[in-house]
Amino acid sequence: MKKVLFLFSAIVLLSFTLEPLTNVEGWVLAGSEPESYEIGVENDADRNGKVGFIKSTNPKTKGFGTIMQGFIPEKYLDKRVKLTAYIKTKDVKDWTGLWMRVDGAPEKDGKNRKTLAFDNMNDRKITGNTSWEKYEIVLDVDKEAVNLAYGVLLAGTGSVWLDDITFEIVEKSQTTTTVKKITAPQNTSFED
Repeated sequence: MKKVLFLFSAIVLLSFTLEPLTNVEGWVLAGSEPESYEIGVENDADRNGKVGFIKSTNPKTKGFGTIMQGFIPEKYLDKRVKLTAYIKTKDVKDWTGLWMRVDGAPEKDGKNRKTLAFDNMNDRKITGNTSWEKYEIVLDVDKEAVNLAYGVLLAGTGSVWLDDITFEIVEKSQTTTTVKKITAPQNTSFED
C-alpha cells in the first residue's frame, strides 16, 4: 500500500514539474481561443538549441492563438524597426505568421490602446509544412509609442516553432510591411 501511495505522489510531483512548460518565461499565450493552444520550449537540433513553440490542442478550433510578449520601446522611438525571426511549421491548416504591433497611449475610454502600426503577415501567410525560414517585419515606431508587442500567431490547427528573434533599427529608405489602412471605398466600379 505504501508503494502505491509513493508512486501516486511521484506522478503528482511529475505533473507539477511539467506544468511550467506551458508558461514560458517572458512569453504569454493569448489570442481569440488561447484555451485551444499550448506554448512551450523544446530542443531543436537544426537550430542548435532551444526554440519556442505554439501548437493547437483542439482539432476543431476556429480561432487563433499566439505566443507573444511586449516591451516599452524606448530606444526605438521615432525609428524604423525590423523584427526578424526564424519560423518552422507542421500541418498548419489555416495560416500562421510573425507579427508586430506598435501601441500608443490608451484611448479615451482608458481601456484600449491605439494601434499606431501593425503587421501580422496576413498578406503573406505561411501554411502547411515548412522548414526553418527567416521572416521579417518592418514598422515605424512612432515617438508617442508606449508598447511594442510581437510574436507568432497560429490560426486554426497545426504547430509552429520560433527562434532567433532580433530587433534592429533600419534606414527610413527600407520599405515598411505595415498593413495598409483603407480610409475610403476602393474600386467601386470594379475596374482594373
